[in-house]
Formats: sequence, C-alpha cells, structure tokens
Amino acid sequence: MELLVVIAIAAILVGIGVPSFRSVIHSAQSREAATAFYGGLARARSEAIARNRVITVCASNPAASTPTCANSNTWENGWIVYQPGVAPNTIDALQVQPPLPDALRLRDNSVTTGMLTFDASGRATSASVFNLCRSSTPDAYGRRVVVSRSGRVALEQQTCS
Repeated sequence: MELLVVIAIAAILVGIGVPSFRSVIHSAQSREAATAFYGGLARARSEAIARNRVITVCASNPAASTPTCANSNTWENGWIVYQPGVAPNTIDALQVQPPLPDALRLRDNSVTTGMLTFDASGRATSASVFNLCRSSTPDAYGRRVVVSRSGRVALEQQTCS
C-alpha cells in the first residue's frame, strides 16, 4: 500500500515537472541557435576587418553537396561564412553551420536575397534584424539578432507570437 502511494505521488510530480522541463529545453535550443548565428555574424565581421576583404554570410542550400548559398530567406537550413574565391563564381568557406533543429525558424524580412556582406572596414551592406522563433507555437524564448549598418551585431531576447 505504501509503495502504491509513493508511485502515485511520483507520477503526479512527473506530470507536473515534464511540461516545465519542456520549456527549459525550448529556451536552451533557442539560446544555442541564436548564439551560433550571432557568432557567425561576429566572425564574418572580424574576418572582414582582419583580412581587409569583403566577407559574406549567406543562407545555406541544404540540397547542395558542397557549401552553396540558397539565395532565399530561409536561414534555418544553416548558413555559410565565406570570402569570394579566386576563380570566378567560387567561394572559400570559412564556416559552414548545419541546419537548426526542426522546430526553429530563423528569418530576416529585410534581407530577401539571403545574404549579408561586411566590407573591409567591418560595415554591413544593410541593417538587418533576424528573428529566431519556434515554428509551431507562441514562444516566450525567442531571440533577435540585430546587425546595424555600422556592422555591430547584438543579441536580444524577444517574445514571438
């Protein structure tokens, strides 16, 4: 009888704890993905200044066998930090990020081509705001990565609807 009471109490506690643990997992996934994207943009800017060259970050094409830009605004498929190659239409990839977990989406409405370029002085070609949210539900753990025209990259928390 005592064992049944203990099992019932444990089941109640697990039933209460699992939903709150799910939110911890969602928060960690969002934070990790946003930090990876922030790091990629910061690296691109640093490399542009250090190499005194143009460095570009683009949305990755998941169907390609080699790192290729997707020319779309779907950043959740990963991204590539690269400098233009020596040969025409080639790239020298500095960083290739794999796709994000399925539940996350990363979009930027101001960069429709799926590319962001930093010039040799570290300035961005355009100011951009990237929103990272869960695709299925309203998300209190969303993140925003803001790139100013001066090239400054900032990471912020946001609520997604």
